[in-house]
Amino acid sequence: MCYYISMYARHAAHPENSSTDTSSTDNMESLHSALCRIFNKNQILDNRLWREVYSRDASYFNIMPQAVVRPTDVRQVQQLMALCRSRGIGVTFRSGGTSLAGQAVNNGIICELRTTMHGYEVRDGGKRVWFEPGLTCLQVNTYLKPYGTHIGPDPGSQDSAMMGGILANNSSGMSAGIRYNSYHTLAGIEFILANGHRYNSALDADRDRFEANERDLCRGLMDIRRRILASPEMTEKIRRKYSIKNVTGYGMNAFTDFDNPMDIFAHVLIGSEGTLAYIVSGELNTIPTDAVYSSAMLYFPTVTSAASHAAWLGESGALRVEMMDYASLKSYLGERMDMPRGTTAMLIDYGASASEEMEAKVSALLPRIKALKGLSRLDPFTTTVAAREKLWRMRNGIFPCVAGARVPGSTVILEDVAAPVADLDRLVNGVEKLFDKYGYHGSIFGHARDGNIHPLLTSPVDSEKEITRFRHFMDDFVNHVLSLDGSLKGEHGTGRAIAPFVAREWGEDIYTLMKELKHLADPQNVLNPGVLINDDPDCFIKPMKEMTLFGQELGVPIADKCIECGACEHVCPTRDITMTPRQRIQAMRVMARMPDDKELRRQYRWPGPESCCSDGLCQVPCPVHISTSDITDAIRERANTRFFDSALTASARHFGGVEKGIRGLLRTAVATQKVISPYPLIWASDFAHRIYRQVPHWSKFFPMPARLHFTETANPDYLYFPACVTRIFGGSTLGKDDLITVVQRIAARAGITVAVPKEMHSLCCSQIWEHKGDREGQAITANRTVEAFYRLSDSGRIPIFCDTTSCTHVMLTHMRDALTDENRRRYDALHIMDITVWLDRVILPRAHKVNRKGTVILHPTCAARILGLSDTFVRIAQTCAERVVVPDDAQCCGAAGDRGFLFPEVARSACAPERIQLDKLDHIDGAYSLARTCEISMQTTLGRPYESVVYLVDETVEM
Repeated sequence: MCYYISMYARHAAHPENSSTDTSSTDNMESLHSALCRIFNKNQILDNRLWREVYSRDASYFNIMPQAVVRPTDVRQVQQLMALCRSRGIGVTFRSGGTSLAGQAVNNGIICELRTTMHGYEVRDGGKRVWFEPGLTCLQVNTYLKPYGTHIGPDPGSQDSAMMGGILANNSSGMSAGIRYNSYHTLAGIEFILANGHRYNSALDADRDRFEANERDLCRGLMDIRRRILASPEMTEKIRRKYSIKNVTGYGMNAFTDFDNPMDIFAHVLIGSEGTLAYIVSGELNTIPTDAVYSSAMLYFPTVTSAASHAAWLGESGALRVEMMDYASLKSYLGERMDMPRGTTAMLIDYGASASEEMEAKVSALLPRIKALKGLSRLDPFTTTVAAREKLWRMRNGIFPCVAGARVPGSTVILEDVAAPVADLDRLVNGVEKLFDKYGYHGSIFGHARDGNIHPLLTSPVDSEKEITRFRHFMDDFVNHVLSLDGSLKGEHGTGRAIAPFVAREWGEDIYTLMKELKHLADPQNVLNPGVLINDDPDCFIKPMKEMTLFGQELGVPIADKCIECGACEHVCPTRDITMTPRQRIQAMRVMARMPDDKELRRQYRWPGPESCCSDGLCQVPCPVHISTSDITDAIRERANTRFFDSALTASARHFGGVEKGIRGLLRTAVATQKVISPYPLIWASDFAHRIYRQVPHWSKFFPMPARLHFTETANPDYLYFPACVTRIFGGSTLGKDDLITVVQRIAARAGITVAVPKEMHSLCCSQIWEHKGDREGQAITANRTVEAFYRLSDSGRIPIFCDTTSCTHVMLTHMRDALTDENRRRYDALHIMDITVWLDRVILPRAHKVNRKGTVILHPTCAARILGLSDTFVRIAQTCAERVVVPDDAQCCGAAGDRGFLFPEVARSACAPERIQLDKLDHIDGAYSLARTCEISMQTTLGRPYESVVYLVDETVEM
């Protein structure tokens, strides 16, 4: 049955990207064979679906590659470059794929770096940091945090933007400006030229070798420098244009700033977008982090009146001055927007070394700010970290929210221009007039302190008329920016979006030098061809990607709001092994465009619904709160066979008996394992899994089932709901009492009456059936549980707590939709809380002594993050231990209920970065989490015996 149905399908594929002739097929087979001599098969992604997915990034382009590869080391990259030279195939080095100008797509080979290139080293006490290209900006800053420093570049997408792209695009951001961008903070860069030669600018031996071995390149670099310096007009133009943000074309300031060939080339690599060399690693000088920050929001009646104050606000010492026009604010605030049309906000941010200094700074600033002409409202300066973070979450969410509010199916186009800050009001005024002239409902936001704005428009691209409209808009837009001596690209990179206009901004003389530079470094034009230097005047409008609709038909309409920005990818447990949430949505759009292609659906089965953990964590960083879990559940529902659905539904109707049977089988298996070792069970389950993939693999860490305790207390203070995973897997692998016993013991010590009625042991939150795509089974279990909860809790009077946070999450957020109208009324009367809330608010306040442990490690589950309970979890542990470690790279563990046991490779991949950090710790006094299946899985993947945080409280707190 075809379950990917498009709301519309304009054409089956882009003619620019595909061919069906025999020679093309032969070439693909030949290329695949050549790639197999360099990479393992699992490193090569070259079936139709993968190529379609990688034809898209965060930009508006759609260019299909011939293959995608994921190298594990630099040697493979060098071999790939040699292959591309020999075949005349272009290669694009892609890390985060968050680029907005089309520099991460091409019709040759995509070499993806994000899955393996994760090395880093903090140097000189945090004053410098070395890194490989596959780390995100957020990760690097997290590693620097203990040293009180951070890197200069701070793009709004820093959670997902990776260091390879940040260097390659010379990214800056909100506070970096031109002083602290990648170019100006560069300490060293290691690179591989198109000819395969490898150098490191920080090594004296490599600097000498570079001049000796790359004589033509070095002579060419010095000749370009000589010609620039011989022309006062070119020299002055370069100086003037780099006095503001500018990444249009190559960084020609390298030729005026440096006089050594290596220094020139190292710096011209910054912002070269992968067209001159492959960046192996980089090293940046860091910036001290202020101890205290405070932000405030200013409101003005129009975007031009707000922009007119940008220069003064920058001169006042503001680290950031972020402008958001009415459309931007409206997209984020929605119905909460209560300000007049035209209102524009300026978010300002200041830093200080101490609270007293900040108070003095704010006191001095306030009278001057209040006196600004046209100021219509001033919100108070923040005094807490949480309040400041709330404001900046809003700013960081503007781009995806504006884009997410578009008409479904239209394409998002985000420009990036800069002008002298004194002319910012003229820049935004002209852009507004162009929006009106061409009938675009656009928005304007950006880094006002630096005169750098991001005009955003959404437009359908399904007709020549619409493309022509955009073409004419861009022509006028370019003229307007250049009339102010501005930059057509301030920080996002030139890409294909601005390549046709580079000569117009720089003039033919400097543009000619840029083309010479490209030919010197890459004479065969194999490094990201068509990016930055492109002779096609129409390359900025072809081919543009379609945002094909699929969500409504699938029953998940919010999915159509996805703009493919990639903000979700860094939290996905399958990001390094199969697909990310963004890629799953991209794949759905491809299949919706070609609904009759059964092969595409077959190719999607493993990287899509089978490997997806349905943990929902992707909705946390997503500004429009898309959970790919909902999409996967809907797909599974449609894919289930009638027999599978019938079996699932039957298990829901008779869950008490099913649970009893599972407990019996587990008890027998664990007892057998103790006698004959776990390996026969492991081998048997592995064999059964090969026959039927829904059979889980045996884990030697499966415990005995928990003893079922019934406490039918009259009028208790709380009802305790042990989740079914606790009842089945709640025994301790460390020889301790089972979890149900420990919870009841803690309650008794605290003088709290807790009841565990016998009926609780046949109830379930319904999560199993939801994620298996069985809506009927979900409804059966959800309604039965709510009816029982309502009756047992005296119509909701008695609070109920659950010991597994993922089950709490389902009960608080998903269960209601599966209920009958009568049971929704009952559900609304219930007071359900998580075990963390019960421990934090009820138990710990009664403690009179805590015998704290030394160092403990925590793994907040996905549900804890989604519910905002991670801080509560940490607070409990900090009460009970001297040192609490939450690994920087801890995300979803990949267990996902049964998913980690069905596909252990998913769990291993998800936990690999976390394990690297944990392996560096010497002594640990305990490892804790909030879900039994996660704890069992992590005992394998992380090598630590995880248990519920309840054990930590039980072993340290006296009451």
